[in-house]
Amino acid sequence: MPSPIPEIGDGLVQDLTQLYGLDGVVLHPIQDGSPLDAATAQFLGSVGLPNDRFFTSRAGVMGDERDPYELHALFALDHRYCPEESRGWHVLGYLPAALVTLAPSSGAVYIFRESARDYQLAHRDLAALVHCLTEFRKLEDAYKEPDPDVHELVDAFREAVNAFDPTPLNDPESEWNRMLEEVLEEMW
Repeated sequence: MPSPIPEIGDGLVQDLTQLYGLDGVVLHPIQDGSPLDAATAQFLGSVGLPNDRFFTSRAGVMGDERDPYELHALFALDHRYCPEESRGWHVLGYLPAALVTLAPSSGAVYIFRESARDYQLAHRDLAALVHCLTEFRKLEDAYKEPDPDVHELVDAFREAVNAFDPTPLNDPESEWNRMLEEVLEEMW
């Protein structure tokens, strides 16, 4: 069951605006007849998704169209296999080496790695995705400081993410764990 939209006091919306600015947050208008569950639609319409070099929101890919589009249509363009259960999922955006999708009825967020046939459950809901993205942005910003303690930054990220939603880091082979390994190897 999706979590309710975070209150301003929870800091998620404040972090989003502070880290990405008003131009770095993409809102998806709530549409009548949307297949999205109510909490997910409201989150997309009032909180939105970040858009920067690390996470590219799907918005704007097809002109001014801002509502998520279905996965099967995207995969059909490249004649890529699309698992039956994921055909109606919505494309939210892109991480450096993965496609981020949303199951509209549950609000769960899934990741398809580049060229992979299978997907991973990445976040319980959109709030958890946005929290993870804002925490990674904090890690990236701190990484740019002179002589950062990379292990300390990664540990702080893991702690903050696990406190909100442990799903992204549960699987040692998850996309988030893969990216953290790259940070630890100083490939960023």
